[in-house]
Amino acid sequence: MLIQAVQFPRVSSQKLLVVWLVGVALLSGAGCRREAGPNGVVQAFGTTGLGWGDFSYPRAISMAAGDKFYVVDKSARIQRFDQDGKFEVGWWMPDYKSGKPVGLTVHPDGRVLVADTHYHRISIFTADGQLLETRGGEGDQPGQFRLPTDVEVAADGTIFVSEYGGNDRITHFTADWQVISTIGEVPVAGMRINRPNKIDLDAEGNIWVADSCNHRIVCFAPDGTFLTSFGELGDGAGQLRFPYDLHVCRDGTLLVAEYGNHRLQWFNREGKSLRTWGTPGRELGQLYSPWGAAEGANGLVYIVDSLNNRLQMVRP
Repeated sequence: MLIQAVQFPRVSSQKLLVVWLVGVALLSGAGCRREAGPNGVVQAFGTTGLGWGDFSYPRAISMAAGDKFYVVDKSARIQRFDQDGKFEVGWWMPDYKSGKPVGLTVHPDGRVLVADTHYHRISIFTADGQLLETRGGEGDQPGQFRLPTDVEVAADGTIFVSEYGGNDRITHFTADWQVISTIGEVPVAGMRINRPNKIDLDAEGNIWVADSCNHRIVCFAPDGTFLTSFGELGDGAGQLRFPYDLHVCRDGTLLVAEYGNHRLQWFNREGKSLRTWGTPGRELGQLYSPWGAAEGANGLVYIVDSLNNRLQMVRP
């Protein structure tokens, strides 16, 4: 089902109201910036519910051209917003009784690729939600999936898909979905990857993996050669607790969303912790089990604050 919208839906008094910081406004004119409030929060938006513009346990985010972005939540909905958080279009996945998707990406050509997790496939939509095709199927053979978690598109058009639930690997496909190789099926740095929940690619084509249940970040070369890993279980600087998302920023640093530590953490590519953001809670500038984060071209970081059923836009 595809819905077009021109405004936010009416919010009932029982729902969490959309939160706007007092005095935060978009100034007119090119090059103007919104000023950040306490802890860098520029804006937070979202209500708990199933209306368009609401969230029910949002799980992943992917930026698109013009700093539009797509969010998938546990109601099996995909929603697109403009850079200021205004709802534009949304749709439900075609099947969701068996489970809901946990990852998505926007192809350079505008198509939306969704890791349709519990249907063991990648579902591909137009930018406005028309289903074009699906790829994959349940199994452990090349080209099959078990619980895919994420999908990413490389600069050369090839595609990477991560899985857990037994396969716990990354498969590299050609642009027309022919298998090139599988990555991560043997132990690296003493452990085999365990629930690679998110992948992202840097400018050199290296594959960075949020190895969630091993509480670490792993990096592979484009040909699958293991390059490095860092992180261990804990809540100190440089430690991780269920890193569910990883984003390669424009400056090459790595932005990690820690579901278990209720924070974001930035690293350089040698694994040195640069800073953290967020503390556990429900106030602005706090997080409750963030599932994802992404950097916009406008310099803001868009955070999927999952158990607060909102997104926060921050200038760290």
